[in-house]
Amino acid sequence: MSTNRQARARIALSFDFDALSAFIGTSDHPDNTLSDYSTGVFAAHVGSRRLLHVLKKYNIADKVTWFIPGHTIETFPEPVAEIVASGAEIGLHGYAHEGATQMTPAQERDVLVKCMAVAQKLTGKKVLGYRAPMYQIRESTVSLLREFGFLYDSSLSHHDSQPYFTPADGAPERIDFGKPASSWLKPSPVTRDLHVTPAGGIHPLVEIPTGWNNEDMMALQYFPHLVNTQGQVDARVVEQRWKDMFLWLWENAEVDREDGTFVFPLLMHPETSGLLHVIGMVERFVKWLCEWGDKVEFCTFETIAKDYLHERGVC
Repeated sequence: MSTNRQARARIALSFDFDALSAFIGTSDHPDNTLSDYSTGVFAAHVGSRRLLHVLKKYNIADKVTWFIPGHTIETFPEPVAEIVASGAEIGLHGYAHEGATQMTPAQERDVLVKCMAVAQKLTGKKVLGYRAPMYQIRESTVSLLREFGFLYDSSLSHHDSQPYFTPADGAPERIDFGKPASSWLKPSPVTRDLHVTPAGGIHPLVEIPTGWNNEDMMALQYFPHLVNTQGQVDARVVEQRWKDMFLWLWENAEVDREDGTFVFPLLMHPETSGLLHVIGMVERFVKWLCEWGDKVEFCTFETIAKDYLHERGVC
């Protein structure tokens, strides 16, 4: 649980340690080459260690969360062990970065069970958090996380700077243009208040938001066969964007929460933020955040989720 009650901003840094797994799962493409795969090896042997160096330099290595696919844990045990030794929280991130929509429900269950076992062997304890590879999460994923008693998920963006309870809402019904228009001229059922504790019998799964607008890879690294990467954006542009996001929340967070406190989640990847043109920016931004002193607090996702439940009297 957090002990710094002066902090208005809770900094939630996370790192998706995909390494080679993404090229096996969501980023698999028949035209991927050894050049593409080499970036995954870079993530393991170079990028992760550069990031750890920065995190240790600013004494926050044990106040961040790494979401690590099972394939990364078993393929690159040495760099993963260094992360565990740093005191960081470990969360699940698929085995081979499989997207939920790529799998049957049975396969999805088998993958989650395998990853839970791999991560528990690594850390010596039950892992409490999950992030869906490429944010590919569906109703069956949420059901599995509830069934296995996960503390939190970090794959959705109903909000961008406040934790909330993961809703049980399904996807909106798609239009069938072969039917009369009256068949789709109706509203979708949506949870109105995401901070209401789920009814009895429903596991209170906390959601810590994340999404495409809170990460590094899309702007700062280019992959020929991943359509939403750019890769040639100046790192200082991204740095200023992150500062602008933080400063807007600092000045206006009471719009979302009366006491003006907020969570500031950022997602980075070793294969991206470990690159030479990015790692210096990451260090500058971490230093800038640290200069806010006790007005900010770096927190693991586990800490944020547990505090959210405690605040609502949920054990």
